[in-house]
Amino acid sequence: MLYDTAFLIFSLFYLPTLIFKGKMHADFGERFGHYAQDKRKALASLKGAIWIQAVSVGEVAACRGLVDRLKIVFPDRKVLLSTITKTGNDLARKLFGNDAVIIYFPLDLSWIVKKAVSLVNPSLYIMIETEIWPNMIREVSLRGIPSAIVNGRISDRSFGKYKLAKPFLSKTMKRIGVFCMQSLQDAERIIGLGAPKERVRVTGNMKFDADVSVDIGRSEYIKRSMGMADSDTLLVAGSTHKGEEVIVLQVFKKLSAEFPRLKLLIAPRHIERTGEVEEAIKSFGLTSVRFSSICGTQDLKRAPQIFILDSIGKLRDIYSISTIVFMGGSLVPHGGQNPIEPAALGKPVIFGPYMFNFREITAAFLDNGAAILVKESEELFDSIKMLLTAPERLSEMTRCAGLAITEKRGATQRNMKELESLSAERSGASPKGIT
Repeated sequence: MLYDTAFLIFSLFYLPTLIFKGKMHADFGERFGHYAQDKRKALASLKGAIWIQAVSVGEVAACRGLVDRLKIVFPDRKVLLSTITKTGNDLARKLFGNDAVIIYFPLDLSWIVKKAVSLVNPSLYIMIETEIWPNMIREVSLRGIPSAIVNGRISDRSFGKYKLAKPFLSKTMKRIGVFCMQSLQDAERIIGLGAPKERVRVTGNMKFDADVSVDIGRSEYIKRSMGMADSDTLLVAGSTHKGEEVIVLQVFKKLSAEFPRLKLLIAPRHIERTGEVEEAIKSFGLTSVRFSSICGTQDLKRAPQIFILDSIGKLRDIYSISTIVFMGGSLVPHGGQNPIEPAALGKPVIFGPYMFNFREITAAFLDNGAAILVKESEELFDSIKMLLTAPERLSEMTRCAGLAITEKRGATQRNMKELESLSAERSGASPKGIT
């Protein structure tokens, strides 16, 4: 009751903020347990489904291999995937529209959660990374539905917040069946928050298992649509945050004087910032075009200086035709973004000093010579120039990235073993294993 009251008060203050930021959308009623007739019918057909909660884009992307394996191991169970953000929901529909029912996660108020769980009545509840919602966990526990944290991670920022709430989390932690954490530090932190030690496992990071195969024909089509010639090189600034575009533009303008065939694509982490990025580009006297305005129409006669990616789910395609990738969120104290995808596609990766949300990945890449860490704009300029003039170093970084990723693979399979055991304990039956 106390938690419900506190969460309700928080929601009353938070909802106006969503409206002000333009983040309300047509399906927002789902967060209150109100579903369109066709969605409600789909949910009612999910009895005994596996419910996966993945808050946003990063967590949804990490589910790719997991969903495939769940469908193999539990062929008779359907999958429900919920998100909180619209960008996460859009990506979930793109990736899993044919394999799962996609909804927005219900607000963690007891009566809303009870309504949603009653409608679905899942057989297993999986939280990706660290989605600890006390009322949801309590509700599935009361119904005898096993729950698990998979690909568990607790950032520095989250750990501080969770420590303040530890007295209220203790009972919640004891209701979770297994904790599959990415690293030893994550495991120690979850135990420090009250997770029973005997239920905590270190299984690794599923993002290393991501399938990054690329359709060569599609890549060539995108390149032509952008007006890119074979002699052009493309610098991609992926998932950038406020303050980083200016640094990247300073570097690019200086580089373009020496490398006239160099093009830049900026992919802001939040596409609603596209207009802001456009204004920054204009302030440097440079020209740009939105990616959505060119792809799928007619080929450009000549590539503009700068592209802005303003569409969800296209970044992998862009990485596939890039020459060098700078990972955003790392030159400002945001915590970085996941560099595995571009590295797995054979692209040299550069990031700033603020990669604290991806410590294990960062260490693996740096230890293997698979990435370059820069502290400010001059180092970013020097590193990009070095790679543009030393193709042998570029090739070596690609090789090292492949080795670093291969060494870290296997988390999805290890997580599946834990989920199989957890499900078998509750059902008394053994699920079909993966060969």
